[in-house]
Amino acid sequence: MSQIQIFKRRRQVSADLVARLRGIPVANISDCMMRITAAGPRLRPMHAGDALAGPAFTVKTRPGDNLMAHKALDLAQPGDVIVVDAGGDLTNAIMGELMTGYAASRGIAGIVIEHF
Repeated sequence: MSQIQIFKRRRQVSADLVARLRGIPVANISDCMMRITAAGPRLRPMHAGDALAGPAFTVKTRPGDNLMAHKALDLAQPGDVIVVDAGGDLTNAIMGELMTGYAASRGIAGIVIEHF
């Protein structure tokens, strides 16, 4: 039996705050938030360009299952950052070229996957 749950968005982050945070190194933000270790050693950009900042659209999925990642691509708003907890499993990719291309066409600011 499926245990799928979708929760509606609870709060918005202002575009002004996102713009201001984009210019601050993530280590500084983490230090000011009681060292929450916002960026682990395995977190790295897969592109060249600006820093990634935006409201998080969070997804938790079973290892190797990207159904909720597909749904997130449809529900996330332009400017959102889709953050997927895929359980760290390396058996199957959670997103690839087609899904990231679709995300870009929808204006998604970026994708972070706890998968590597």
